[in-house]
Amino acid sequence: MAILSEHVRSYLDGLRPPRVHVMAEMEEFAAREGVPIVHWETGRMLAALAGSLDGRVLEVGTAIGYSTLHMAEALDRGSIVTLERDPARVAQATDYMERAGVADRVRIVEGDANETIRSLEGSFDMLFLDATKGEYRDYLELAEPKLTGRALLVVDNLLMSGAVAGGDPGHWPAETIAAGRAFNEALLRNEHWRGAVLPVGDGVGLASRVT
Repeated sequence: MAILSEHVRSYLDGLRPPRVHVMAEMEEFAAREGVPIVHWETGRMLAALAGSLDGRVLEVGTAIGYSTLHMAEALDRGSIVTLERDPARVAQATDYMERAGVADRVRIVEGDANETIRSLEGSFDMLFLDATKGEYRDYLELAEPKLTGRALLVVDNLLMSGAVAGGDPGHWPAETIAAGRAFNEALLRNEHWRGAVLPVGDGVGLASRVT
């Protein structure tokens, strides 16, 4: 179920500019194989944010690297560290990044993010969460000490096709929906983050750090 009306969704789809060959190939593969990737509008938002910062980005949940590519294309001096636990997805994402010509800006770390986040060094200017939904709060708590004082936080799937607002649960399990609602409420009441949940893609959380 879409969170936008059909005529609005169709209008936005028609506005999308042509994608580079690799990105179009990724979209086709994801649709054919049922691989979850961010909506194009979400990817474009990520690119705009990452490009404006042009710093270090930490992404939790690579999948095939679709959102990673959106951000990497927008970087000049910046870089991305992206975390993925599925070895097959790591291999696919690596291939796509190399063929898209952005591999020099992307480091893919294989393993469970609850462990790999702890091992990361340095500070990050932006954090993007798009992995196991019920673990978002854990990822954020682990990553916070590694973020700069003015870091941006972006979180995907916060509306879960409208399920968190009481719509048709679809494929979302009840416990995941409950975790999503709890995360949304905590984000908007968090004294360390100034955030909002936006009806972009499947629902995007956007927040800046309060210093």
